[in-house]
Amino acid sequence: MTSTVHRPLSWPWLLLLEIPAIALRGRVVLLAAVGVCAVWAVDATWNVSQRAMPVPPEQWSELGTVAASSLLAVWLAFVEPFVAIAGGESIGPNLVRIIARVIVWALVGGAIVRIAALSLTRDESPSIPGAVRYAWRNTSGFLGGPLLLLAGLGVVWLPLALVRLAMQAAVLEPIAAVLWPFVILAAFVAMVYTLGAAVGWPLVLAAAATDDSDAFDAVSRMFSYVYQKPLRLVGYLVAIAALGLVMAVGTHAFATSVHHACLFAAGENNVAWAASAISWWTSAAYRLVTAILTAYLWSAASGLYVLRRLDVDGVHVDEVHIAPEEFAGGLPHLGEDSNGMPLVEKPASDAA
Repeated sequence: MTSTVHRPLSWPWLLLLEIPAIALRGRVVLLAAVGVCAVWAVDATWNVSQRAMPVPPEQWSELGTVAASSLLAVWLAFVEPFVAIAGGESIGPNLVRIIARVIVWALVGGAIVRIAALSLTRDESPSIPGAVRYAWRNTSGFLGGPLLLLAGLGVVWLPLALVRLAMQAAVLEPIAAVLWPFVILAAFVAMVYTLGAAVGWPLVLAAAATDDSDAFDAVSRMFSYVYQKPLRLVGYLVAIAALGLVMAVGTHAFATSVHHACLFAAGENNVAWAASAISWWTSAAYRLVTAILTAYLWSAASGLYVLRRLDVDGVHVDEVHIAPEEFAGGLPHLGEDSNGMPLVEKPASDAA
């Protein structure tokens, strides 16, 4: 069931300005922190250093650079194992890290984008259990979508891998040379698919969260929204990056202030284990920056999805799927506005 609560937006892209506030909600940050810690735990078993571990700037003049690097590191933390496998590095461990990321973010990221979708479309704020239940019940989209996208990557790169293998035999090189135009075509298809996946993969989860899309529909929507009207996509991405940078600078500035306040309170530590414990707790608190920026990226995926859906499919930004078990049912309530005039209130859902 699709629910619509029309919002008077003359400029739909202004929805992007709501994303930082959604990302800073306690429940969203908590979900992001759980997902980040789970991924870090898996990486730690393979002794993988974390790009996304934030550190306070040594000088306040470095705040902008540190914030930008931290925002980029959060994005790279999602895709780094894929890049490592593409380069032939530690295929086994990196494959485990990829599977862990897909499972963790299918559930946790799915819950975040569900919260963001309902917040952007219906001004509702679902609870953590409600959002997690929705992601769990819709594994076809949240888990099946990323897996289908990865399977597609394997399919489009398989011909090139076979050509590379064939080129190891000198007797096959002349045949490959004759058929090289087909290799060029295969490389073109592989790069179109890879570029679309690299840019649009968060939209797969956003499609499942907003429209209850299954795996095939979510991946199809992703490629449609990436390659149709690309200039608008670029504009949205620039706006999201700019907002993210502002949020990263503000978050780092506040976290750095807290960090220095803790150092002031600690003073000179004479007991070694106490100094180590204080340092660990202070660093752990600072790493909440990563959780906040992760929450922002997932929330931004939801905002980007509803805007691209409007651009490409003409679907209003306030339309969202409400599962039958989420709908509280009944007729809408009749209330009054501030002037005492009758007002039909929107139907309730237990998604909130």
